[in-house]
Amino acid sequence: MSTPTAELTGRISDLIRDVLAVDVPAPDTDLIDAGLIDSLALISLITEIEHDFGMALPLDDFDIERFRSAEQIAAFIAANSSDGTAA
Repeated sequence: MSTPTAELTGRISDLIRDVLAVDVPAPDTDLIDAGLIDSLALISLITEIEHDFGMALPLDDFDIERFRSAEQIAAFIAANSSDGTAA
């Protein structure tokens, strides 16, 4: 049985693949250090996350450390969504 965060991590990995044409090797892969995404790709990803999950990400309080891996992005979304799973 998968947890909501594991399901969310899968959704994020799928989103990265579909939007950025980048296959995520593992949920904890540092996408930036691995050279899989750059700052422009990160902006595109943030825009898609906001659209797909119906949430606004606070850019005035943006911390890139929360967006280095699919796992970290999923944890951030879960912690900042109203129900903890993001629709």
